[in-house]
Amino acid sequence: MSCWGQSGTVEWCRLIDPPAHLRSLTIPLLSIGVLLGGRVTAAPDFEKEVRPVLQQYCFSCHGPEKQKGKFRLDTLSPDLVKERRAAEHWHEVRIALNLAEMPPKEKPAPNDAERRIVLAWLDDAIAKVNETFRSTGGRVVMRRLNNAEYQNTMRDLFGLDVTYARDLPPDAVSPDGMRNNGSALQMSGLQFDYYLKAAREALDRAIVTDSAPEVFEHSFEKSTEERWIDGVQPSNSIGDKREFLVRIKDQYPDQGAFRIRIRAKTVIAEEKNAVPYMKVHVGYRPDTLVDRELLGARVLTNEEAQDFEFVGQLENFPLPVRKQGKFPGLVISVTNEGANVGIESLEFKAPLFDAWPPEHHTRILHDSELRKTDEGAYGREVIARFLARAWRQPVTEKEIDRFHRFFGKIRPEMATFEEALKESLAMALVSPAFLYILEPDSASARNLNPYELASRLSYFLWSTMPDADLLDAARIGTLGRHDGLKGQVNRMIADSRCDRFIDQFTSQWLDLEAGDRLVIDQKAYPGFRPSLKEEMRRETQHFFGELLRKNLSARNFLQSDFAMLNDRMARHYGIEGVRGRNFRRVALTGERAMRRGGLLTHASILLGTSTGVDAHLIKRGVFVRKRLLGDPPAPPPPNVPELETADEEFGRLPVREQLERHLKDAACADCHRGIDPWGYALQEFDAVGKWRKEVVRPNNGKDGVPLPVDARAQLPDGREVNGIHELRGYLLEHREEQFARALVSKLLTYALGRSLKFSDQSVIDILTKDFLKNDLRLADLVESIAVSVMFQTK
Repeated sequence: MSCWGQSGTVEWCRLIDPPAHLRSLTIPLLSIGVLLGGRVTAAPDFEKEVRPVLQQYCFSCHGPEKQKGKFRLDTLSPDLVKERRAAEHWHEVRIALNLAEMPPKEKPAPNDAERRIVLAWLDDAIAKVNETFRSTGGRVVMRRLNNAEYQNTMRDLFGLDVTYARDLPPDAVSPDGMRNNGSALQMSGLQFDYYLKAAREALDRAIVTDSAPEVFEHSFEKSTEERWIDGVQPSNSIGDKREFLVRIKDQYPDQGAFRIRIRAKTVIAEEKNAVPYMKVHVGYRPDTLVDRELLGARVLTNEEAQDFEFVGQLENFPLPVRKQGKFPGLVISVTNEGANVGIESLEFKAPLFDAWPPEHHTRILHDSELRKTDEGAYGREVIARFLARAWRQPVTEKEIDRFHRFFGKIRPEMATFEEALKESLAMALVSPAFLYILEPDSASARNLNPYELASRLSYFLWSTMPDADLLDAARIGTLGRHDGLKGQVNRMIADSRCDRFIDQFTSQWLDLEAGDRLVIDQKAYPGFRPSLKEEMRRETQHFFGELLRKNLSARNFLQSDFAMLNDRMARHYGIEGVRGRNFRRVALTGERAMRRGGLLTHASILLGTSTGVDAHLIKRGVFVRKRLLGDPPAPPPPNVPELETADEEFGRLPVREQLERHLKDAACADCHRGIDPWGYALQEFDAVGKWRKEVVRPNNGKDGVPLPVDARAQLPDGREVNGIHELRGYLLEHREEQFARALVSKLLTYALGRSLKFSDQSVIDILTKDFLKNDLRLADLVESIAVSVMFQTK
């Protein structure tokens, strides 16, 4: 039991597929008795029947003298209702017994009858906990918007695509890996100051007080620079070490929308993977470096001259301090990967606006006769409209009066009406009604009102505020109907804003940022470009999006006959016939199917579970258990030594032999028995996710020693697999239900913005059962969560 997790979440509370010889011993989680010989019997007595079994087989490792995994069983309270933490640990006991992972193989094990007694008692006790907590537990806490949600909400509220969350402190990650968990999203005084600063800056941009600004337009037919840095040659023909470079010294604005229009042509080579990919960057040159950000990229698909348009917001890019530095001015650079591209012209125009005042101004300061006749009444009208939009629900006259009184109090101190209004609206943007997803508390569980449901749904699937259609559905009552809610879910999944959910959920579920925390060894992987990490993440996100938007089976996460690839990822994997930077569906047949298909073959996952030099067997084993099976092992004790030692010969050994030496310590062996086999089966992939037949071990600075890949593994239930192909088959055949329950739990955790509790078990059971019945179709699962009682209840 030293490998038990400490999360205390519902990820542990699942029915898994135990070994065949124990299947008959598994007891349904919600049973209130034990079905024996067709009769329902009373639950066993803990002191008389259960404790003696535990004492005989468990207390020697988890008792007064020894506590493996920092877990003590002899003092664990049998009252699961009063002791919630004890209830979480008893869940873990039940899982270990069902999997036959405990006691260890070298220790005496209970017979079938003894095991049945303990499981029967656990079933009854857990069912009582569920029943007790069902009406009062598991409510969503008041949850602050995380940084991504804040950024999206501000952008959609103002209609200005600028960076609002740049200065906010990073979000904390909850124990279950989520960044939208209310318990982890705290608020400090310093953070409040950042929100107030961001609100004021946003309103300064949104509300204009000057006349229409001067519009700057520049045209270039060749690079303005004669020399550049790092050996880059300014040129109209762009490619390797050749860039089209222009510098605008002073005739440009510091903020506002801008447009760059480029006329370019190319010669598309016949050889594979030669499709040109043109990138446009904006920034400046401080001295011997260039500080620039990507504005956009385009694939060139024909040889005739074409016009390409790129639009951005100047505030989102590094800008020079005017009249300072050796190289003043705004720099635009055009680069290319692939076949040769010739730049014929580049045009720059800024700021862009269709009318003055612009739309982002008039959506706040609307036209009204009151503006000319009664400034105070007009201010109240503006405040009322803004509050309803910012707070995502109708507001009361009392709430409007409070902000209107504040406006009236500060108006004499402000030079203009607009300045007083900005400060009043800034106060609305730092109020809990904006910064939090508010669902007023009640003495008992209650249904969400339509506007609360609209917000919960919108932050689930879009990571932003509800749009007009969703709020209209809440207002007229259709959102409260089963068909109306389903229709909104389908509309929202099809919308491009659902990309935010895909990005956020996949990153948190699969820890796709892990690869960013690694430095790739350029000696081991010469030519690896850090920019490929982004392509790796995008592959996984496009794969999730394909399953979601086409309502495909989540079994594809375990094994799939297709991949989502672009030319760079296909080239990385050695797959031919894929051209262009857009990700598309690529069939996997023959050898491709043996090596690729499913999350465990994605470079994003394999890179994140490596050292940057080689595969990390233990990280990969933990990934399978934690991310796919919802069964995270406990963290290692602080005194466990690393695999690396001072022994020069150690590093040359195969990984299996290294671990065998490492696991001579019995405490290490207890944990690693449930972790390492999963990692062994993934040894066919190197640190950057490429397929391999050999592992090169270090050799005192000389050429490495090649050793054959050894991907044989005996999994914790005794079944044997050899490599990724057999591992995927095993997961589908023997762990499908466990995977389904883990995915249900993880999606539900994200949807609710909280960790799951005992009172959630019955809903999770139903959702998992329906998920399996519906062939694990992903969009159907999202819909089932949205229409569930749990999602619609406070």
